[in-house]
Amino acid sequence: MEKLKLLKRGAESNIYEGYFLGIHAIFKQRIRKSYRNPEIDHKINYERTILEAKLIYTALKNNINVPAVLYIDPENYLLVLEYIEGYVLKDIINDLDSESLKKLGKEIGKIAGKLHSIGIAHGDLTTNNLIKNPVTNEIFLIDFGLAKRSDDEEDFATDIHVFLRSLESVHSDYKDIIYESFLKGYEEIMGNKTSQIVNIVKDIRMRGRYIEERRKNKFNN
Repeated sequence: MEKLKLLKRGAESNIYEGYFLGIHAIFKQRIRKSYRNPEIDHKINYERTILEAKLIYTALKNNINVPAVLYIDPENYLLVLEYIEGYVLKDIINDLDSESLKKLGKEIGKIAGKLHSIGIAHGDLTTNNLIKNPVTNEIFLIDFGLAKRSDDEEDFATDIHVFLRSLESVHSDYKDIIYESFLKGYEEIMGNKTSQIVNIVKDIRMRGRYIEERRKNKFNN
């Protein structure tokens, strides 16, 4: 481990950039929670570190663009991953033309579809967790900290809902063009399951609106 540089402090982990055996890498260190029983805390962090590594490896083995796992130390809750060169999509979407946005949306849809087709829900599918390599133009999906194994269409719909919410909150001017293309790419992989999952997405959004409306009425009264 060489010249570690802190990139991000999070509620669940700290992210560092550095080198591992000469390879440019990301070091993800899970954080102990003082409010939890130490044995339970160790068990949660230990198991979560192993699970995250396994899910990333499974995705990589199925030709999904994710970082390679370089090293895992579950006793110390440490995961070392390949550093992905490129730009975070959140930072570049506003600079792309409509044709590029369509291609981008479709590619993200394919990535999500491939992940769901092998029984993995990402848990945090946002433009902040997608990186575009400027040389190859490939899109990579990162941060599997909330990912899980699942065959539940509700989990897949939640991924899509989270992605759509990220578009609405950060890229509202380009939401429609990206999301429409996303669904086309997703359908190429998931086929006739897509319509059912999209219907669940609509249901999730309706539930969210109902809860928000109820909160407003409670506040106003």
